[in-house]
Amino acid sequence: MTDKKYRVGIIGLRGITSGVPDVPGPRAAWQGRKLGPPFDREIIIGHAACLALMDNVELVGYCDIMPDLLDDFEKNWGGTWPNAKRYTDYKQMLAEADLDILTVGTGDNRHADMVVDAANAGVKAVMCEKPLATTMEDANRMIKACEDNGVPLSIGHTRAWDPIYHKILDMIREGEIGQIRSIVASMGGPRAMMFRNGTHVLHAVVFFADSEPTHTIGLLEEGFDHWDEYRGDGGKKPESEPAVSGIIKFANGARAYFDCTKEASGTSLVTIAGTKGKFTIGLNDGWAKLETEDDEGDTISRIIKPMGIVSTYQSMGYVAAYEELIALAEGGNKGESVGSGRQGRHVVQVMNGFLKSHQAGSALVEVPQ
Repeated sequence: MTDKKYRVGIIGLRGITSGVPDVPGPRAAWQGRKLGPPFDREIIIGHAACLALMDNVELVGYCDIMPDLLDDFEKNWGGTWPNAKRYTDYKQMLAEADLDILTVGTGDNRHADMVVDAANAGVKAVMCEKPLATTMEDANRMIKACEDNGVPLSIGHTRAWDPIYHKILDMIREGEIGQIRSIVASMGGPRAMMFRNGTHVLHAVVFFADSEPTHTIGLLEEGFDHWDEYRGDGGKKPESEPAVSGIIKFANGARAYFDCTKEASGTSLVTIAGTKGKFTIGLNDGWAKLETEDDEGDTISRIIKPMGIVSTYQSMGYVAAYEELIALAEGGNKGESVGSGRQGRHVVQVMNGFLKSHQAGSALVEVPQ
């Protein structure tokens, strides 16, 4: 790491990029980064809030086409970054702000041009909110532009930077539960939308399968038979896009069942079953359980906790994501983000595979490329 401050710009100023954490005391205390216990151990979900915790970054520009969102951002974060400039044209920000990192937090179907333009404009790294894209055409050109320009690309599947995810993946790769055969993942609640919130759970499936998806079967929520392609509003209204139930087949032989239902309980769970045992993960609560059998066939159950989380809890989430992007950029883009564009592309493949299958009468289909 160097001592330089990395210049960051944000496009899209709704909650995930610009929200202020609900902490006690005057807002100036947060903006001065003088938080004490327990908030130095709280996971903050929001780009501006996480950037404000980092000493090696500086927000120099923020962009939206909505004047009220620009005003709100200046009100909330002007004290932290008084020299940051507001923009209504992201291309102007790319041309003027000499950005090291661009954060794209616009609607789900609006990411592609901004990521491609940033990569071509010389930005050193890109953080793009999830999902990566809503079509394969957009996903492919985003990844190509970043690869062609040597630009690290991270996708905002926040749990990709959760230590417990990596502890479990390491144990799977070490053979703790044998060869993965089945993954069952569920998400419920009003915002169980396939492309918007369901993306987090689909990413968990892709992450733990640790393989490329090859085929899907999909059945969309009733009333969405016209969805032969993405037809949503960017993720704002739950009623604008479908929930889905589906099966995913992976190249390594694993199969996953994904159930995303708006009328079901809001709990999100993932169960990963192998030939020797299984993991169960509560995605909303940060817990995981391992179950195996002893020599007599009795079940052995234990809670899994990642090592090293004592007082550095906020090294998870977006803080870790930006730290990783900086390290990748400094290293000449050698290696891959743990929340990579490749994983993001697999998620887009699966979602569009569900659409393709539904149009084929919920038949088994190859995922689109």
